Amino acid sequence: MADPEVLPLPGPDSDTNPDESVAMAEDDEGDKDEDEDLDLKPKIGMYFETEDDAYEFYKKYAEGIGFVVRKSHKSRNTRLAVTKRWFVCHRQGFKQERSETKNPRAPGSRTGCGACLCIKIIPCGAFRVTEFVEEHNHPLADQPAVKMVLGPRAPPPLYDPKDGPALDMRFETEDDAYAFYNKYAEHVGFSVRKSYKKKHKGLLVSRIFVCSREGFAEKDKHRDPEDTPRRAGPTPSRTGCQACLIIKVQPPSKTFKVSKFVSEHNHPLEDPESVHKLRSHKLKSKMLELELPERRKRMHGMLAGDAGAALEYLQNLQVENPSLFYAVGCNDEGKAINFFWADAKSCLDYMYFNDVVLYDTTYSLNTYSRPFGLFIGVDNFRQPMIFGAALMYDDSPEGIKWLFQAFNDAMHGKQPGSVLTDVGQKYADAVAAVWPGSMHHATVWHVYHSAKKSLKQLVDNAKASFMHSFAPVMFENEDEPGFLLSWDKLVEKYNLGDNEWMNELYRTKDSWALPYWKHVFTADIITTLRKENIMSQLRKELNEQEDLLQLLKRYDLMLEEYRAAKLPVDTEAPLPIPTLRILKQVGNLYTTAAFKMFQTEFEDYMNSLAYPHAAAGMVSEYKVTIDEKPGEHTVRYDSLDGSVTCTCKRFESTGIQCAHVLKVLDLKNIKELPEQYIIRRWIKDARSGHFTTDLDSSLRASTAEARYKDLCRIASMIAARAARADEAMGFIESQSNALMKHLDHIFQTSGFSEMGNHAALPAPGPSSSAQPHNIVRGPQGNPLLRAANGILGV
Repeated sequence: MADPEVLPLPGPDSDTNPDESVAMAEDDEGDKDEDEDLDLKPKIGMYFETEDDAYEFYKKYAEGIGFVVRKSHKSRNTRLAVTKRWFVCHRQGFKQERSETKNPRAPGSRTGCGACLCIKIIPCGAFRVTEFVEEHNHPLADQPAVKMVLGPRAPPPLYDPKDGPALDMRFETEDDAYAFYNKYAEHVGFSVRKSYKKKHKGLLVSRIFVCSREGFAEKDKHRDPEDTPRRAGPTPSRTGCQACLIIKVQPPSKTFKVSKFVSEHNHPLEDPESVHKLRSHKLKSKMLELELPERRKRMHGMLAGDAGAALEYLQNLQVENPSLFYAVGCNDEGKAINFFWADAKSCLDYMYFNDVVLYDTTYSLNTYSRPFGLFIGVDNFRQPMIFGAALMYDDSPEGIKWLFQAFNDAMHGKQPGSVLTDVGQKYADAVAAVWPGSMHHATVWHVYHSAKKSLKQLVDNAKASFMHSFAPVMFENEDEPGFLLSWDKLVEKYNLGDNEWMNELYRTKDSWALPYWKHVFTADIITTLRKENIMSQLRKELNEQEDLLQLLKRYDLMLEEYRAAKLPVDTEAPLPIPTLRILKQVGNLYTTAAFKMFQTEFEDYMNSLAYPHAAAGMVSEYKVTIDEKPGEHTVRYDSLDGSVTCTCKRFESTGIQCAHVLKVLDLKNIKELPEQYIIRRWIKDARSGHFTTDLDSSLRASTAEARYKDLCRIASMIAARAARADEAMGFIESQSNALMKHLDHIFQTSGFSEMGNHAALPAPGPSSSAQPHNIVRGPQGNPLLRAANGILGV
């Protein structure tokens, strides 16, 4: 029997697309037990947190088989996020004929092999294996032959950054070398910049990392160093420093080796207390978790100058836009530690779509440098809306309660229907105290994401295996028995019975697990946010800012750009009206996004079966199953009032009626969706009409300040609608003069003829100097004095 043919490796002249990467699975010496082999074999239904995790898993599988893995074609959504990706054998497809002037390709490099792995994004943002083809149409490479072609590739050793670089140090990737040098620079006291790189036929072969003060500023390039010294002024940022680290690729292992290291600098180095301000060190990395407590505390602190600049910035914004609301919380020492702000558009959006609010603390979960959080909702077009932003340097229970109270004040006391947060009793207590009538639940995505930090050692040691086992427990179990069974198997498989975090998570499962919050209305906001990925866009931009003032400015600009980009969606062209009666009905009412949600349920209804289960008087029950979907659900129909409910709770959760109910309505010969199951938040005219707040009318009209705030809200609502069309704007402009004349007439007849076009706030009385009536308390009980729509620490 002939020896297996060695797979030809892709060379520089391979026809692989530029954006496709090629990986060779090498032989890993040593025996593996049977359970590990089973875990390494792909299966349909496996979950991976990211596309790269799936790629690395498939590479490791190929390592034991003996073939090359290549990233093939992918699908993207309208926001260019990858939604589907194929990983294929390197021999997939067929080669194209090369011209005689080019080097010939290795014989038999493409054979049309169909072996592949396909992953597809799911609503939570993770990836699921949807297709796996195991068979190859060519001989596989034997492991000795693979090692002979690529050479041994032992894992690079671990180096201590405090010892500094040395010649012949080896790194797996360019990023590993940069991370090591940057960590060394942080210890020494300088910042690192990526400089010159050299490529050969598109592949990186060398890279130079330099001190940030390498070179000279543009205006100093032609100045002779021997000339008269520059006039007194700021210290130049570039001093021609020669400190650097050079790495070069080492064939055939493709690792990088240090070829040159210059340690001397020609400028003073920063001290440990200020090195974190340098550009290359201001972002938190995973290494921060190993830093000293003093450093971690400093990263969560706030410079007084930053707080003052931020306060001044918010005050200036309020002068430009009187409807802006902001609040500043102070600690026991009177220092600003917490910020919250919301503009008029955020408040207006909330008044229309306050049925669900998510407080997203992804920044804190991902260990980024700024404790940034957003209050997020979703509109009738399934577009995320930002209701407000917060910087919470004190996220204690008192701080969270202060934040929710500030949000409540900004929204004129209008309580949200549902509040979604991270897991934690402090969030539940704050919601109960501020919004006693609201439903509260933690999000399963926060739990899934927190596992990376809380189970860090397990995740690092068996990331692909554990995360794809953890994901189905989180997202695939909508019924309690299935969830409990999956949980027990996970705990047993990874020996997590004594893990405190897992035990606490299980104890509080009622607050976050899917089977226990199907009754909570969410408008499917988690799916929407994973697709839109607002937080990742903001995080990518905001974490590059050096101080709080710059962050606020950048956030304000990004929010404006985001809103401008989503305006065309709000005025999208309607879909063609279908001929089926019920689809025609909802198509005329729903927005395009809501109609698509309903259409999905309608398609499931067409593939469903139903049979009578029980009956009592006017109430009848049916069991409904859907093809290719596990389980069955019970639908209860009351012919007396036409009400219908389903155990799947989809309508209660999303506001879109489920396929099971549609099936029973059809059995009852009801060809249109009853009006009580078409909720206003999904219709095209959801923003029309007026709204009210939860504040008593006597309180709203008690002071000129309160009346002023209410009028700003009304004006913002009118402006938001009139700005959509030139004709509407012209109408408002034409009516403004008549409105002002009518106001002047009211003032004249009421004895306020001297006021003209300006409103005067009442002067403070003698008692106001002792204790203002509108004092609220900060996170630690400190008094905060409300000024206009803002709150200033006193």
